[in-house]
Amino acid sequence: MAAICAAELGEWHRRTNEDGPIRPDAVGGNNREFICRPNAKPMRFNLRVYRESVNRDTNRRRFTAGRHRRTMGVIVALIMMTALVAPNIAGAAGAVPFSGEDPATGTRTVTIADITDFHGHIEHGADVAAAFTLADSHNPDNMVPVSTGDLVGGSPYESAVKQDKPTLDMAKVWGLTVSAVGNHEFDRSVADFNNRVAAPANGIDWLCANVSTANKSATGKLSHVKDYTIRTVNGKRIGFVGALTDALGSVATPQITEDADLSERAVDALNRVAGELKRSGKVDAVVALLHADASAATGLGRDVDLAYTGHTHAVKQDVTDGGAPIYEAGSFGQNMAVQDLIITGHGRHAKVQVADVNLGNGTEATAVPGVLNVEGLDAHPRQAAWMSAGVVSNGSVARSRQLYTKAKDYAASAGNAVIGTLAPGTNFDKRTSVGHEGSVGMLVADANRESIMRNVYAGTRLPVVGFSNDGSLRTKQLDMDEDGKVTIREVDSLMALQFHAAHETLTGLGLKAVLAQQFHRNDDGELEHRWLGISSNVRYRYVQCGDGGATCTLGDSDGNGNQHTGVKATVGIVDLTIDGRPIADDDLVIIASNSYLLQGGDNYSAFRAGSNYGELEMSYTQPLHEYLAAHPKLSAAVPETGTRA
Repeated sequence: MAAICAAELGEWHRRTNEDGPIRPDAVGGNNREFICRPNAKPMRFNLRVYRESVNRDTNRRRFTAGRHRRTMGVIVALIMMTALVAPNIAGAAGAVPFSGEDPATGTRTVTIADITDFHGHIEHGADVAAAFTLADSHNPDNMVPVSTGDLVGGSPYESAVKQDKPTLDMAKVWGLTVSAVGNHEFDRSVADFNNRVAAPANGIDWLCANVSTANKSATGKLSHVKDYTIRTVNGKRIGFVGALTDALGSVATPQITEDADLSERAVDALNRVAGELKRSGKVDAVVALLHADASAATGLGRDVDLAYTGHTHAVKQDVTDGGAPIYEAGSFGQNMAVQDLIITGHGRHAKVQVADVNLGNGTEATAVPGVLNVEGLDAHPRQAAWMSAGVVSNGSVARSRQLYTKAKDYAASAGNAVIGTLAPGTNFDKRTSVGHEGSVGMLVADANRESIMRNVYAGTRLPVVGFSNDGSLRTKQLDMDEDGKVTIREVDSLMALQFHAAHETLTGLGLKAVLAQQFHRNDDGELEHRWLGISSNVRYRYVQCGDGGATCTLGDSDGNGNQHTGVKATVGIVDLTIDGRPIADDDLVIIASNSYLLQGGDNYSAFRAGSNYGELEMSYTQPLHEYLAAHPKLSAAVPETGTRA
């Protein structure tokens, strides 16, 4: 029988060839006794705890005392997996931190892997599955995958055509059970989110602490939303707290904003719930999931140990006022933030450290430590070799692929009908050149105008103007495969949100106010332009109100403030014409667009001054469907509607 000393225990699993297999000298459950050398005092230790510690070695060696040797084929497969999956903690080498027999008082490591703003991009689902699997291999069975909101909504056609069910099915395959609520979760209405997306059958705890208590009650409109959820992992209790951007009103319709009923600042709600969890001793660490820019999380206090953010689709980092790191992990499943929570102790007295994790194996570092590029991970050679070893051939990666293939095949059958054609060499793009209007935005605006003239107002006394906004157009161009044929799928991918066609009436002064809101000054005082899509029958000129930060009153043509809407702008609008006819400040103009923009979306608050607002019983995609059908072989001439005076 082999004999080992306490000092040599760490070498135990390497010494199986010295004196035969190592066996415990005495059997006592998990408590085993090893004899050191002749006449040495026996040493008792907990084999289960030691075995768990060994299993956390970054080489992922798997040894268990007293078990029969595995077959050579299995050993080879495990060796291949070990060679290919050897994650490291950034800035540290060796084992995942672990100590002490009692999980409550000892040190344990829990790994968190975060995605944000996935938006139903199931074409990247297998990459996400591979990255989550790698994160779990770094700390087996002790990894929690999370989302920081906008898991669904604004999705590509493959997911959107089935109301994002493919995405929800894929999230279940990943093992994703924790997510903050994002604004796009409400795209099909607050009721649809609560009753369908957040249904318990989908297996996700949706978190939004700044929703009012009444709205989260059993009779509320968000009865399936929680302030927090707790996961017990590796003997430690992790509290996850979520919140939604305070700017919901600028990115959602008034009806959605009202139905969501945010009653508290996001940071205040997160601090409140995190403090309650820590003071009560219910958790050992708190992770905040805030669907807002990373800068919005800086006000989090010391009760939050780690924060993930989203909403802006950026890759960035920051630090909370309490000293916790903040990560924002891009969008569309192309990035993932992976961190270790190294927790010592229990409850209110627990000590938490955060370490970035570099998974390697085909993941790539970004400019932000702790946020990885995982795009293309499923097709990476190391992943292919890992899969060929049989390690995860029936796991989440393969099932994610299968779900995408099924969704893609359905989308092809449902969306490949041609509804329009383009002139040879023509396409419609979001930007034709830097600083100029996009041809696809003008196309949609023209389609909106024609739809209202056909369905609402067929007269000639009042002019009709169409608008579209950049945020409602989700792809870079209309004809994605550039074959000159426009399909249902291409239109519905371009316009993937859940708005309705809508209309209202503005005065000439109000229309000038809308046009002026396209302009703002950057931090250097330079004039910048965020282009609306404006129908091709409009012309206007703009004048700067002065140097530096000077402003003039919206809708004021001479800058003297004689008539105004009460809102200041950086430019004045002059020489406004529609269909070649000059427009006076008190003229009435019919406006055609989508329901989101006409209710002040994308910070175009001047639209709210309109009257006679109404929505058509059709999606905001339908006007473009009809326009393409009525105008075959379209060309993309883009007259410049706005020029500098």
